[in-house]
Amino acid sequence: MENRGVQQGVQQGMAVRSSDGEKLGKVVQCSESFFLVEKGFFFPKDYLARYEQVADVRDGEVHLSAAASALREAGDEAFEAGQTGSTADNLTARTEGNERLPGSREEVRVPLAEEELTAETKMRDAGEVRVRKDVVTEHRQIEVPVTRDEVHVERVPASGSAEVGPQSFQEKTVSVPIREEEVEIRKKPVVREEIRVTKTRRQEERRADADVRREEARIEGEGEVDRTSERRDSGLGEPPKE
Repeated sequence: MENRGVQQGVQQGMAVRSSDGEKLGKVVQCSESFFLVEKGFFFPKDYLARYEQVADVRDGEVHLSAAASALREAGDEAFEAGQTGSTADNLTARTEGNERLPGSREEVRVPLAEEELTAETKMRDAGEVRVRKDVVTEHRQIEVPVTRDEVHVERVPASGSAEVGPQSFQEKTVSVPIREEEVEIRKKPVVREEIRVTKTRRQEERRADADVRREEARIEGEGEVDRTSERRDSGLGEPPKE
């Protein structure tokens, strides 16, 4: 009964995915025990799947219980193990003969990748500016006004009216102090000037280059292959000359 429900859920045209989410193709034919997945980039020919391999049917897609690598390795073994009756014979004929309706078109998409250059900036040390102070000693002179006493000694005749006292005729010394200013040097630090270092951030354009890789498609084939139309559809221009 469970397989019966899965069989009713699988319909022609549904996309088929592996358990790891890789798209394998779409359902092109259904029978009582099997359904056929179209050949394409993943399968070299149509793949015959059993309903027992279906893990879930949701959102219009069939999800198989096996990973893509396991399905690729199984290949024809899964097809041979599921051959039963006339239905299997009909599906086998489709697989081996690759029969399609006249006018039908099969499309295989091959992605071509290329690398693009992106740039980002980061700060780095580009140098430094050092301001060093050295102490220099030099000799300077300044003019300083000073005051000093000068002594003038002179003799003048007495007027004769002065009286001679009892202290006369005694030895005595009279001292007259003489004073002068002396220069006393004092030093104090003062700011003479200052050094200002200013950084200005400017933006400029610089060229950066690197080698990049890209994939190009080379169309090869045998028999009657219309390469002109294929290159026109893919936008690659004219085919190369042989």
